[in-house]
Amino acid sequence: MNRRILLPLFAPALLLSALNTQAQQTDSVAAAPADTVAADSTHSLLPDGTVRVILPDALLARLHEAPADEQQAEEKDETATPAAKPAAVRGTTRPGYRIQVFDDNNARTAKREAQSRKSRMESRFPEYRAYISFNSPYWRLKVGDFTSRSEAEAAMAAIRQAFPDMAGQLRVVRDKVNVR
Repeated sequence: MNRRILLPLFAPALLLSALNTQAQQTDSVAAAPADTVAADSTHSLLPDGTVRVILPDALLARLHEAPADEQQAEEKDETATPAAKPAAVRGTTRPGYRIQVFDDNNARTAKREAQSRKSRMESRFPEYRAYISFNSPYWRLKVGDFTSRSEAEAAMAAIRQAFPDMAGQLRVVRDKVNVR
């Protein structure tokens, strides 16, 4: 027979043997005083095949405290104002389009250039929000929150007319956009 077949056949027998040995040792351990939380938990295998786990009172107290802490955290989330929650939690993002104005991977100049173009875009087109992102190794500047591609293309034409030097890098891209 193949060894890979023998191992699964013997594994349950080895596990039961180890549990029986552990169960015999736990009778003496269960009577000992509880010095630490983790060291004092014991288990035994009952004749009907179920496992009985004996935990110290300190560990049981900790287990009962955890749901209360989680419930308080949930209550805090419910009482928070919508403006305090992040955009993803508020549900204010959706698939849409943005205009990618800049895209470069030059480690020395790309970040500074993205920031420079962002300030130029915001001064000329204050109605469009500008977003700088870094997805290694690229720095990108995207502008606007458009729900339709035609709306983004119309804005891209206006940007191309205002900044002819950026025309080579302008493109409409799909992105998650903020809903107004």
